[in-house]
Amino acid sequence: MSIVNMFRKEALRNQYKSSDIGKSLIKQPKVINNSILFLIFIFIAFFLLIKIISIPSSKSLAIKISAENYTPLIYSEVAIIKSYLSKNGGHVRKDQALISISKLNNKSNLESDVIRSPSDGFFFHSKIDKNITQPYKPLGYLLTPPADGELSFWVSNTKKINLNVNDKATLHINDEKITATVTMVINGISSEKEQKVHLKIKENDIQKLSPNAEIKIVLNKQDEKIINLIK
Repeated sequence: MSIVNMFRKEALRNQYKSSDIGKSLIKQPKVINNSILFLIFIFIAFFLLIKIISIPSSKSLAIKISAENYTPLIYSEVAIIKSYLSKNGGHVRKDQALISISKLNNKSNLESDVIRSPSDGFFFHSKIDKNITQPYKPLGYLLTPPADGELSFWVSNTKKINLNVNDKATLHINDEKITATVTMVINGISSEKEQKVHLKIKENDIQKLSPNAEIKIVLNKQDEKIINLIK
């Protein structure tokens, strides 16, 4: 064998060795590949879980009682309120005297009159700056408890909450709390900022529902997706 052939074989052998070394340098250990795949799987599983799983939570929203629940007590003439004959939120009977007023007669003299309750219910004073009221302006309000105990309310910002029949709720009225149950949810236009709901309330708690009261509703154990709580 010639020296040239020996040199050529040795060069080829060295070339193959250098090629194997390159491959071994590029190739990653199997344990690293498995770890990367495992981490990707954990990330995808965690993302799917927070998108799907819901947990119980409570939501607090502003709420106001609908005006349709009340009967306004009005007078057809200018009236001067002398005194209220029943306490604010008091239970009254039909034909019971509620408000003592004075009015001007045909001779421009003051004469007394009394406004009576049109039915049984709870009487609430009207919020007025002065004791003189214009014709057909409410002097007070009467709330007659419905037979089924359901009253209508307007809840604000309902896009942030899911309202469902049989949801349990707590109404915060000043420093007092009363319990209620959602009995009806009326779906309105999606652009509306308020949604009408019916709540069932115990009769002895209705006396706390003044038309001028500031009320907050807390819906208990609302299911909320985890991803929404993270935002």
